[in-house]
Amino acid sequence: MLLKSGLLLPLLPFATAHFLLNTPMSIGFSDDEEGTYPCGNFDVTDRKIVTDFPIAGIPISVTSTHPEDTWFFRVALLNDTEKWVDLLPAISQRGTGDFCNPRVPGPAAWEGEDGVIQIVASAPDGFLFQCAAVKFIGGSASTAGTCKNGTKVSAEFTDEKLVLNAQTTSTAGGSEVTDTATKTGGSTTQTSASGSTTTPNAAIRRDGGLAVLGGILGFFGLLFI
Repeated sequence: MLLKSGLLLPLLPFATAHFLLNTPMSIGFSDDEEGTYPCGNFDVTDRKIVTDFPIAGIPISVTSTHPEDTWFFRVALLNDTEKWVDLLPAISQRGTGDFCNPRVPGPAAWEGEDGVIQIVASAPDGFLFQCAAVKFIGGSASTAGTCKNGTKVSAEFTDEKLVLNAQTTSTAGGSEVTDTATKTGGSTTQTSASGSTTTPNAAIRRDGGLAVLGGILGFFGLLFI
């Protein structure tokens, strides 16, 4: 019995985690707080560990404990961390384990800027968040780390959109509620009033199934190794 218990101990972090961000290095991870926008309850401006992000591409590697997830890879500039830009269309993963995209490109206009990558998983238990601090640089694509996928993992692009709810805030001009739907290449905002600002502070999962755009992970450099 003692031997069996000892063998199980190394598996406990994986068994209890929603998802792990393997590369680039996460700002921080808390399984209990991973559902907290925007970075799993860690400071989105944390710069203790900064990864160079060649705009030609960087590997993004995650490990999921869910039988299915939809991934959103987004970036923002450090000086404007509420304006997120999608790097790729949403990706639907099937199967538990490692998933890696070996070359996710960055915005060419952001070379030389400080930024943040936000990884969002739309999972059976809701939206989950992790972030990584990055510096956008020029040069060839990064090949750092080992990029591999689990033997039972498959993935494809979908047309699912990330929709976050918003917290109503007040200013001298009144209050409003703003719903922001982030789309590939930018975002759209609908407002119900004027004279205030809003900050997304949580997420709700959209109802409805996934509609497949078609193709497998060869598009945009997705590759199984």
